[in-house]
Amino acid sequence: MEKQTPLRHDHYPTTKEEYEAELTETETEFKEQLAAVENKNKGQAQRFLLFGALTVVVNIALFYLLNHMLGIEYQLANFIDWILTVQCSFWLDRTFVFKHKSTRYFKEMTTFYGTRLITYLIEFILLWVGISLLKFHPTITKVVAHGLAVSFNYFLSMKLVFKKHPETND
Repeated sequence: MEKQTPLRHDHYPTTKEEYEAELTETETEFKEQLAAVENKNKGQAQRFLLFGALTVVVNIALFYLLNHMLGIEYQLANFIDWILTVQCSFWLDRTFVFKHKSTRYFKEMTTFYGTRLITYLIEFILLWVGISLLKFHPTITKVVAHGLAVSFNYFLSMKLVFKKHPETND
């Protein structure tokens, strides 16, 4: 956002018309700022959905390849595809979704993996319940579990990983 000008303290409205004109000007500025934030968030969410969908397709395809075609046990296949897709997802989210410019790569990556570990554990438990206990199809269970995990990822990335820091700290 642009640098805001400080409030004027050299002039106070003396008439009702001046007061209403200044109030209207302030309301208009606020509406413009709010619209800019809403547009930014809408674009961010759309980019997250686009790159997230790409990552989900890769994640599910890797799981299918590792589990069904190579015969790797489902939890190990899930862990391998998680490592690969989380690393790709970090760079896609950082570069294209949140357009983050800080130089804190390692700190952000550590936080990113930490948040993804939380959603990995959710997925791990759902796979175990769905496949081992309920005997559901592994790939279908993976799609459902991953879908639930992904729903948390945007919020965690926006609030914890790629949050805005003051420029002087970068």
